[in-house]
Amino acid sequence: MVKESPVHFECRYLSTQRLMGNSNQGSIDVVFARVEKIHIDDDYLTEDGSLDILKAEPIARMGYFDYTLVREKFEMRVPGASAEARRGLEGSAD
Repeated sequence: MVKESPVHFECRYLSTQRLMGNSNQGSIDVVFARVEKIHIDDDYLTEDGSLDILKAEPIARMGYFDYTLVREKFEMRVPGASAEARRGLEGSAD
């Protein structure tokens, strides 16, 4: 885990898929895992228990050698979605 990160994921390894690149630089390994637990620093939680994304300022990869910091957000909901989907949930924990 990265000590300075406000969010840590505990994952169970599932598999690795090796994808061959189109250059002489080799291959790309994509690792698949199931998130078992999420640890969030209490200082980064909102009053309703959600992660304060703007406070965390995560880094996002844009492509090439470019990255950006998330400093702005907006919400877009799917019309007609179930209550669980509207809250952003994909199912229940086993």
